[in-house]
Amino acid sequence: MSKIRSNRFIFLFMVFTLLTGTGKLYAAETKTFQITAKKYEFSPDTIKVNQGDKVVLLVTATDREHGFGIKELNIDRVLPQGKTVTIEFIANQKGDFTISCTKFCGWGHFGMKAKLIVS
Repeated sequence: MSKIRSNRFIFLFMVFTLLTGTGKLYAAETKTFQITAKKYEFSPDTIKVNQGDKVVLLVTATDREHGFGIKELNIDRVLPQGKTVTIEFIANQKGDFTISCTKFCGWGHFGMKAKLIVS
């Protein structure tokens, strides 16, 4: 096989691979969630998205300042009381990720958790 044919074959194989899902060349969905942070809970406490989705979280702390963190995704934001904070990211890895309050907020702080599920 000539070098040009070989390169063309490799190129077509890569395009095919991307179009059939392994590289997800097609546009993913944008999923938007409104989340409330208040006295030791996030609501909703479970968020489900697909790998490749753009995720937009509109997070509002209603009772005091809180934090919003997903360690594995390097997300750590302060949530000022009464203000909506927008957090955007691409869900590029599958798994179950813990969302936690990253700013000490009282006795129940360490139990203030939610879950992000990327499938």
